[in-house]
Amino acid sequence: MKKSLFALAALGAFATAAQAQSTVTLYGTFDTSVAYLTGLQAATASTITNASNSITTGDGFGYIDGSWATSSWGMRGSEDLGGGMKANFHLESDTLTNTGNTHSSGLFRRAANVSLADAKLGEVFLGRRGNAYIIATGQMLPVQGNTAHQWRNVIFSSVGDQISNSITYATPTIMATNVVVQYGMNNTVNNGDDGTMFAAHLVNKSINDLQFTAAYNNMKAAVAAGQASAANTAANREGYAVGLKYKVTPAIEVGTLYAHGRNNDATSTGVASNGISSGVGGFGVGYQATPNILLGANYAKTTFQAQMTNLQAHYMLSKRTRIYSQITLTQAAKGNAQLGTRAASGFSPIACNSSSSSACWSALPGTAGFQNVPTNANGYNIGVIHTF
Repeated sequence: MKKSLFALAALGAFATAAQAQSTVTLYGTFDTSVAYLTGLQAATASTITNASNSITTGDGFGYIDGSWATSSWGMRGSEDLGGGMKANFHLESDTLTNTGNTHSSGLFRRAANVSLADAKLGEVFLGRRGNAYIIATGQMLPVQGNTAHQWRNVIFSSVGDQISNSITYATPTIMATNVVVQYGMNNTVNNGDDGTMFAAHLVNKSINDLQFTAAYNNMKAAVAAGQASAANTAANREGYAVGLKYKVTPAIEVGTLYAHGRNNDATSTGVASNGISSGVGGFGVGYQATPNILLGANYAKTTFQAQMTNLQAHYMLSKRTRIYSQITLTQAAKGNAQLGTRAASGFSPIACNSSSSSACWSALPGTAGFQNVPTNANGYNIGVIHTF
């Protein structure tokens, strides 16, 4: 009897030790909202590829998923390997609260990777992971969110929110600086320009209350089967962004940014006649009025005159639940000459999930801001965000 009790106690101690060495966390975010939108295009993106096309507009109420935070759920796991080393995994999936579906690009399209981390050497990730450019630009302004962050798509500066087949290295913090470098492989033979991607960002906080952020990403054009070059098959795309964020007082924070995007037809020099080369400047303010009330304001304007003003108010019901509202006023592109035969892209009055399996609004493009022109559309949005 004593031996049995001793064995049971030893087994319990072993299980406790094993549990301390390895952990798995389930987490999620749900952003549900309704919006009244005015001046929306009634035509599809395919009918407005030329700026001279007439556009029919309309107004209406709609249910919008993820207008501020992306609705998603995921799992993170970590195992302590000893000596300051850990093995980690990360899986993350979209949750479309308007229909209950997930994203058409795959269950874990947001993240599916394994990493090895060392306290002194940094962390190496293998697998699909968020684009380092998107991670950095999403934090350049104090109170941004999906609707205010859509400038990255309007100027075509992003190669995608996530990068597949990637190797990512994140440095430890050195002199208040963190650097992330990312490379997405093409998984082809003797085809170095077939969709390879590169992204990187740097965040420095060495000066008190000031954060400097720089980010870059590019994608080489894919070469179609049987062709000797990438010309006219797909686009080379690159984008960079720099931002400053400063905490004026404990309650007030301001930020400014400039970003540039270039998209061409893979010719060796310059931007082709059917390409895009454009920039955007942005400014944002965040004000923590009370412990439960957060206010934000954002303004962005592109070099082809598309403009967006975004005003926000958040009220924290608890640490995990908030109600929020947004007012977003947009002005369409006015100068289209530098964009060739394409209509200049403008800002959408509200962001929506890019999944093709379930359009959040029949009049909105699949990607927020993509060719939502030439109307001056406005959005008035109220929602609830819950995290676990």
